[in-house]
Amino acid sequence: MKRHPIPSSAVFWAVIVVLAAWPLATAHPQLVCRVFTMAFLYAVVAMAWNLTALSGLISLGHAAYFGLGAYGAALMDHYGSGHLAVTLTAGALAAGIYGALCAAVFRNLRGATFALVTLAAVEIPKVIADNWESVTFGSLGLVGIRPLPVVRVGPVAIDLGGSLTAQYYALLLVLLAGTWIHGKAIHSRWGWALRAVREDEQAAGVLGVPVYPLRWIVMTLSAVLTGLCGGLYAHLHGFVEPPVVFSAHLSAMPLVLSILGGRFRWFGPALGALVLYPLDQLVLHPVLPAGHAAVYGLVIVGSVLFFPNGLGSWKK
Repeated sequence: MKRHPIPSSAVFWAVIVVLAAWPLATAHPQLVCRVFTMAFLYAVVAMAWNLTALSGLISLGHAAYFGLGAYGAALMDHYGSGHLAVTLTAGALAAGIYGALCAAVFRNLRGATFALVTLAAVEIPKVIADNWESVTFGSLGLVGIRPLPVVRVGPVAIDLGGSLTAQYYALLLVLLAGTWIHGKAIHSRWGWALRAVREDEQAAGVLGVPVYPLRWIVMTLSAVLTGLCGGLYAHLHGFVEPPVVFSAHLSAMPLVLSILGGRFRWFGPALGALVLYPLDQLVLHPVLPAGHAAVYGLVIVGSVLFFPNGLGSWKK
């Protein structure tokens, strides 16, 4: 009998359906709900990172955009308007401006040099946030950030700030929106142009691909999306502090999640996040509280050896 392969995209959608039904079908623990809520958020960060990687640039500096998004939202909430749309816009603008500046300054850098310089670029906003105590409160961080608001859908009022289940579904919708944007970007005309730039930059330029403007746009868009996630993080947790939102872990995580899930599949980074982050937080962290982060390095090695194209390339 002829066997028909099950595409990995079908597995991804099956996972989404299960995740959508799970809170309604079970008495779910709060910890598990919180972990998957954060997994949805980091999945969007991984997809934002992958937009830059699609052009052949490996960034180790996305913690800068995440932290700027978190601080932009937190500072707007503290000093200005606490409206969610305003705070998220402030965070996205802060991250987008920094991303646009980095794209302009690093335009001639490639490979390992680009990766190292982006890693160093994280320190600039981190040092400012850590030392500008009169504005950012320094290493103490900003606390008391307003939670997510109450959203009305017809006659129903949904308290996003007071219900973990509501936050879970809100972030699941954010994940689906991010996956749609990522998929459209990958399969669009400029997505294929980015692939051409990655494979042979000079040949792409000769064929009329605007290499620098394209990379500038994609780096800025990647920074904006990451900044939005940082802003959501600030409202979800109610506080931000430099060592957390500008951590090296946040720079490495999207790279690992994308490699595990598959950088060249529209759902790859999201799949990597939905597999690895809950596994790390719910299984590895309780067993290895001091060394669970080392698993991220093992994931990179294992993915390169056994799944060079990521889990998204798997078929059965």
